[in-house]
Amino acid sequence: MYRIFLALAAASVLSACEGAAPTVEQGVGIGTGTQPLTEEESQDDIAPETPLGDRSPVNVYGDEADADLTMNDMKFDPATGELVLNNLPFDGDDNLYTRDAALSSGLQAGGSSFDVYTNVDGRASYYAVFRRSDSGYSQVGAAATDRYLGFGFGGVSAQRLRGNGRLPNANQAYLFTGEYAAVRTVDDPTTGTQVQYVAGTVEIDVDIQDFDVSGAVEGVIVDRRFFDENGVRIASLDNADFVSLATADIDFSDWTIMSSQATSVVRGETGASGTWEGLFTGPNGEEVAGIVVMEGEGPVGIDPATGDYILLDVRETGGFIATR
Repeated sequence: MYRIFLALAAASVLSACEGAAPTVEQGVGIGTGTQPLTEEESQDDIAPETPLGDRSPVNVYGDEADADLTMNDMKFDPATGELVLNNLPFDGDDNLYTRDAALSSGLQAGGSSFDVYTNVDGRASYYAVFRRSDSGYSQVGAAATDRYLGFGFGGVSAQRLRGNGRLPNANQAYLFTGEYAAVRTVDDPTTGTQVQYVAGTVEIDVDIQDFDVSGAVEGVIVDRRFFDENGVRIASLDNADFVSLATADIDFSDWTIMSSQATSVVRGETGASGTWEGLFTGPNGEEVAGIVVMEGEGPVGIDPATGDYILLDVRETGGFIATR
């Protein structure tokens, strides 16, 4: 059902993949409504406050990809810097998370704009990556825990905060570029469950004219940098893989991006896989915010005896924000 083709990416992105052009899996579109012809909009409307667990188009969550990704609401207070993640068991009575300065500085020293948050109290320790866009149009976050044998509970979300996301010109293709960050839960049979982090660069190609009734969106996550549980960069894993975001449809009724396949590629071989989805944000579709959920074998370190990657079962939950 899937075909492979070469993704068109900037030269800097290609060089991050050791000279090999990333590939994107092309899926069969479904189509979800009539493509609108729109004019430039100037309205800067604010998405209304939503109740906990709201499933409206302004929120995208990861529970459809994995039932253990139970988080169903994410709220951030820029005045206090506090983050509230709802519906994660044993993370404290108030579901409250604060920025971890040491972990955040580790990722940011590696070139990321994301912060790392941890829960204030609770029996379980949760670790989250979070970012609100500079414009305030969108925010994304992902959380995981090392409490359980196996992957345990977690969550991931992308949210539209301002605008309806409608792109201004129905006869134009768009390129969005931005940042990605994720929490990786590593199922290590020797040492137990561990948490790692990953940061990267995302490119999203959008054509809202073709396919005729659903448009087409696809992308790639490259320049991937890995960090251990202390936020220390694992330099030996730089660009160990890239992630192909297969072609997805646009639902023009609410300017969301329908779920499609996400696949990591490690030295030309398929690794962890899962799904991705997202939404356009801003009054004129200035940004794309999305989530990625993948499970399977992934590189977590280097075998000192052979120099090969150590591959273990991982679950990666991540989010991206990209601008045009």
